[in-house]
Amino acid sequence: MRGTRRLKHHALIALGAVLLGASVAWVFAAAGPRARISAALAYIGLAGVALSLAIGPLNIRRGRPNPVSGDLRRDLGLWGGIAGLLHVGIGLTVHLRGHMEQYFVPRPGSDSRLPLRIDPFGWANHLGLLAGAILLVLVLLSSDVALRRLGAARWKRWQRLNYIGALAILGHGALYQIIEKRKAVLVALFALLVIATLVIQGLGMRAVRARSLAARS
Repeated sequence: MRGTRRLKHHALIALGAVLLGASVAWVFAAAGPRARISAALAYIGLAGVALSLAIGPLNIRRGRPNPVSGDLRRDLGLWGGIAGLLHVGIGLTVHLRGHMEQYFVPRPGSDSRLPLRIDPFGWANHLGLLAGAILLVLVLLSSDVALRRLGAARWKRWQRLNYIGALAILGHGALYQIIEKRKAVLVALFALLVIATLVIQGLGMRAVRARSLAARS
């Protein structure tokens, strides 16, 4: 029963990922194939992470059980994490081909005295690398085996890295909207996913506070 349900989850998520990725790639039609694939994976990853963050607060708002590790939340996060990691790998080959280190360190001959690149392009890539590292940890933890070995409390603490990762993704994505001068439709999609996630998180926190106050009275 659970296996069948998760297969349905993956089938629906895969369909949504293909449709979203194809739409983003179509908007990027003027770019090269690597840029199109990288952008498609970026938005698939963002959508997966955003939806996984929305499930908990929505459960709270609806008065539904909110388990430590719900299958749908985990499956969405897994798809978002894998897409995000693939985006990192391919994205590092889109610009500065043959000089990948310049994503993170100043160009030779530049006036920078710092070992790291701190212009908008550099900050975007530092945040992207941080987000990728966190996504890797979360993907590795997205299994029943990891949950059993760590225990619910410790597993949940590690899962809270998701919020730091989400902030890094937000910064990375926002900077790239500016750096690449993305089309309005992609900026709007990015903004919609971010704003919707923040609103849902805020509603969830409000519901938790309301329940806490009710329990004390």
